[in-house]
This record gives sequence, structure tokens and C-alpha cells, in this order.
Amino acid sequence: MSAPAPGQGANQAQAQQAQAQQAAAPQQARAQAQQPQAQQQAQQQAKQQAQKPRRTSSTPGRLRFARALATAAAALTGIAATGTFDTGGVNPTPNVIASQWVAAERAGIAVAQGDLDAARAVAEASTGGEPDRESFHTAYQDAVENLTASGSDQPRSAGARELLHADVLAERAIEQARTDAEGAAQTYATSSAASRAAGQASGQVASESAENLNTGSRSGLTALLGGLATVVMIGVMVWLALLTRRMINVPLLIATAITGWLTYVSLNPSALPVSYEDRVDAVATRATAMEEVLQARQAQYAVALGLEDELPVRLDAEMNEATRAIRALGETGYSTTWQEASEGIDTLMDASGTTARLQVIDATGSAFDEITTALHNDLVEQFDDAEFGVGTTASVTSGFALLLGIIAAALAWSGLTQRLRDYR
Repeated sequence: MSAPAPGQGANQAQAQQAQAQQAAAPQQARAQAQQPQAQQQAQQQAKQQAQKPRRTSSTPGRLRFARALATAAAALTGIAATGTFDTGGVNPTPNVIASQWVAAERAGIAVAQGDLDAARAVAEASTGGEPDRESFHTAYQDAVENLTASGSDQPRSAGARELLHADVLAERAIEQARTDAEGAAQTYATSSAASRAAGQASGQVASESAENLNTGSRSGLTALLGGLATVVMIGVMVWLALLTRRMINVPLLIATAITGWLTYVSLNPSALPVSYEDRVDAVATRATAMEEVLQARQAQYAVALGLEDELPVRLDAEMNEATRAIRALGETGYSTTWQEASEGIDTLMDASGTTARLQVIDATGSAFDEITTALHNDLVEQFDDAEFGVGTTASVTSGFALLLGIIAAALAWSGLTQRLRDYR
């Protein structure tokens, strides 16, 4: 058998290669046709996966809500504890309350002084003397100015009206006394009644302001809001402990304790380390003594005018009230001087006529002037100290309450933020 020629062998190899390529061509075509289909299926699967809702944890969202709730509760309690807001609206600041209280106490004293000066003027006019008209006009004007500064709208306006009425009637009684002493006494009795009504109005304002000072930054709103805030924060603590399986979140625990303490103080003002009650009561006691002494002296002049039956209380009862007020001061000097000022008053009712009764009253004039001057000097100093000292201390206490609220809010935020980071 002869070997194939070289050219024929090459041709055969090329032919075989061509046949192999022709045989593989359909498979390559099918593979190329399947590649776009696979790519399309992969894209469709990716699209379907993207369209499916992702399952995420709701815990971070609930932690954010709890953080905002606890922080707001602590901050609002601190704001309420300043005393700026209450269930009735916006309150004056502590230093303003102190000024209003002092103004109301001064108004009460000025009212009593005006009534006394008016009674003396009418009595002197009834005996033909020249009365001091300026004294009661000045006293009533001071009373109106202090009532205006006392801050309470309704008692203030009512008291101012009564004082203007008393002033006009007192002036009319003086004019009437020259020709009709009995009629003048009755006119003065009406004036005195208006004056006492104004004194009651100023006393009401003074009592309310003193109460506000004694309670300081504690208010009904603090108790209400603080109580709710404390319950909310305790609830958040319990929920957080169950969620994280950790017993205590220290920052949140401290924030809850601060909020609870502010609430407790609002219900128990004596728990505060700073108390204004003793300082306020000391000034109020002295102011009351001054008013009672002036009213007792005014009652003596009213008796001189023959108005013993027109007095709201008997003269001896009025004198006893003044005696108790003086004894409440606990100072022997005042009690001794008042005893001297009260001597001889027993014979006032036995004296006949306005002139004779005025002589009995004038006999104790020096002792009366001594005690009223001493009380006045003490009150000037105490009023100034109270207005500055009590007001400033109360403002500091309110500021401290606000600071505690801010600290509690920051701690609540910090404590829950720590737990929130665990879920990120």
C-alpha cells in the first residue's frame, strides 16, 4: 500500500478540522443562545429579591420613642418645678412675688394708719380744733400705691375703690363736724367701714403672696406633671430591663430619682433644705402687730366720737387683739411699752363727751408714739431684707429645680442612647 502524498495529507487534515468545527458550531450556537436567557433569569431573580419587603427589627424605633418620652418627662418636670407655670397659668417669678407680698403688707399698715388719722382728724374737728387733713390723705395714697404694686387684680381694684371712697367720706366728715358732730361721726363710721374692707383686701393679697413664697417653686402642676413623669420613667425602666435582660440602667434610674424627688417636694415643702416660712412669718407677725396697734388706737378715737356701738368689735376686744399681737413678737420691750400705752383706757368709756375722751387718749400719746415708731423702724429694715433676701433665695431655688430637670433629662437621654447603640 503506497503512502499518501504530502499534499493529500494536509488536505485531509484540513477537511477533518472543518468537519469538527461544523459539528461544534450548533453546540456553540446553543451555548450562546442560553447565555442571555441565564442573564435574564438572574436579573429577574435579583429584581424579585429587591421587591420583597425587608424584615427589620422594630426595637430601635421603640427605643427612640422611649428616649424622647423619658427625656421630655424629666425636662417638663424641671420646668414646672420652677413655679413659673401652674394649673392656673403663668406665675410671677419668686422675686416678683416677694415684692408683691411686701407691698401688700405695707398697704395693710397704710390702711390702718389712714383710718386712725381720719378718726383723729374728725374728733379734733368736732371739738373745734384744726385737724391734720394731710396725714390721712397721704396714708390712703400710700395704701393705694402699694395695693397697685401687690399684683392681685380683683382684691387690688376692690381695695383701691374702697380707699378712695374712705378718703372722700373722711374729708366730708371733717367739714360736717363743725356744724353737725353727730352726723360727722356717722359719716366717718361709713368711711371707716370702707377702710376696713380695703384692709381685708390687702390682707388677702398678703396671705396669698406669703403662701406662694412659703411653697416656693412647688406647685400643683409640679405634683401632677411630676407624678405622671415618674410613673412613665419607671415604666420605661421596667420595659427596658425586660427588653435588654439587664436589671438596672443607672442613668435612667438617677433621672427617675430626681424627677420623683421634685414631685415629693411639691407635695411636702418641708423636705426642702431651704425654708422661707420662718422668715416670712417673722415679718408678717411684726406687720400684724403694727396693724393691730393702729386699729386699737383708731377704736379709741371712734369711742371718743360716740361710735362704740358702730365698732366691728368692742374696744376691750380690740385692745386684747393688739396685746396678743405684741406678745407674739416675744420681745419684752414692746410688751412693756404697749402696757404703758394701754393704761387709763379703762376710764375712756366713763369719760363724758368727745373733749374729755380725747384728753384720756392724749395722756398715753407718748407711749403709743414710741411703740409705733419702734415697730415702723423694724419693719422698714425687715421689709427691705425680705424683699431682697427671700426673693433672691426663692429665685435661686427655682433655678436649681430647673437645673435638676435638665440634668434628669440629659441622664434619661444618655441611658437610653446607650441601649440604642446596642442595636445598631
